[in-house]
Amino acid sequence: MRSFHKYCALLLCLLATSCLGELDVKPTENVDQSVVFQTADDLEAGVLGVYAGLGTASITISSLMADENMLPVENNTNKGVQVFSWKQEPVIADIGQAWQNFYMVLDRANRILGKIDNVAVALQDEERRDRLKGELLAIRAYCHFELLRHYAVDYDPASPGIPVMTSSVNGKPARVPVSKVFEQIDADLVAARGLIPGTFTTNTHATALAVVAMQARSALWQERWEQAITHASTVINAMPLSTPAQFADIWLDKSSAEVIWKLKREAQDAKLGDFYREGTRIMYAPAFKLMNAMNASTDVRFSAWFKDLGAGRWAVNKYVGGQPALVNLADVKLLRVAEMYLIRAEAHAATGIVGLVPGTADLNALRAQRISGYTAATFASPQALAAAVMEERYKELAFEGHRYFDLRRKKAAISRIPEDVVQAPSALTSTPADRGYYMPIPLRELQANENMKQHPKYE
Repeated sequence: MRSFHKYCALLLCLLATSCLGELDVKPTENVDQSVVFQTADDLEAGVLGVYAGLGTASITISSLMADENMLPVENNTNKGVQVFSWKQEPVIADIGQAWQNFYMVLDRANRILGKIDNVAVALQDEERRDRLKGELLAIRAYCHFELLRHYAVDYDPASPGIPVMTSSVNGKPARVPVSKVFEQIDADLVAARGLIPGTFTTNTHATALAVVAMQARSALWQERWEQAITHASTVINAMPLSTPAQFADIWLDKSSAEVIWKLKREAQDAKLGDFYREGTRIMYAPAFKLMNAMNASTDVRFSAWFKDLGAGRWAVNKYVGGQPALVNLADVKLLRVAEMYLIRAEAHAATGIVGLVPGTADLNALRAQRISGYTAATFASPQALAAAVMEERYKELAFEGHRYFDLRRKKAAISRIPEDVVQAPSALTSTPADRGYYMPIPLRELQANENMKQHPKYE
């Protein structure tokens, strides 16, 4: 406990900044980094501090930007309304949340990575030190990936991506191409996979299986279909989907079925459920478009995702949690096996006619565990299968931080139905030609870093 407090003191003096361009500010208190980490316990406490910094900006931004949620009349607080209406500006706090959070976590991880190899741990702790290093590399890859999804101009390999941060003293870096960001992500994941033993299975940490799942996700985004199939298959072969009986308990934190990696949330932590519901007031309700896409009586996801409050009022039920005294407190699931089935199905579909049968089998396998009395589907073409996979991602991964980014990587329009935009009637459709389709770089970063270039739509 003493080493954890010592590490927190270091964080307070070194990590007070919020912009990448300011992260090279020198500490103002008398804490010597070279002596903070002396034992494996010190390193463990430090790594826990890195995990503690991870937030949920990807989930909230996707909920605001995409077609997963509707803006009810009772949300009269203006909370998130500009982003929901695609009228976001670089000064809005919602826009800067992901930038601030993920670069802060990167800085924390890099400060430990810069010292970890020089910590002379006991012989019996050398494997533990290596595993902790692997976890940090995995977290670094995860943060770079999330930042890229938010702030890249677009996802074409040569397009401007984000600054890559592999040191705690980065100066004022510029964007690098999307392909270069993925090179760093993939390199960190390969290194992490070689350091984290397969016997380490604590799903509140980045395990070896979580690293492989991230490799599958990265390969999908780069359209490296065979790699996506290989990595997703490794995860699928190692962990089964949840059964229908287990499914509801996942979201009540009573079951870890099919959960590869999650952020553990305790009583003192921020409650993700508060984003959707504050007390009795619904801030963002599930979109009628999303609910209409699912069968309430046969799809086990319907009651897990949505709650009927009566009088036409619906609530997002996914993050209410299983503790009545701590409503809206729930662990945040970052990686699930279900996503791997969808990644593999999409990758198979992209390979053409040869992938139609195995891709269809993956989609049917997932649906069979979610829909009672399900009859296996067939598809006339790989294109039809690909469209069905995208629709299934919409339903299966709802409110998990994917939908907005999925639409962006497909360069597809964001389309809502009138019932979901009663308070923002002009926010029906946004296309890649529109300014509001994209996320701008936060103004604070532009002010602090003259090398940073704004998204062209916001210049």
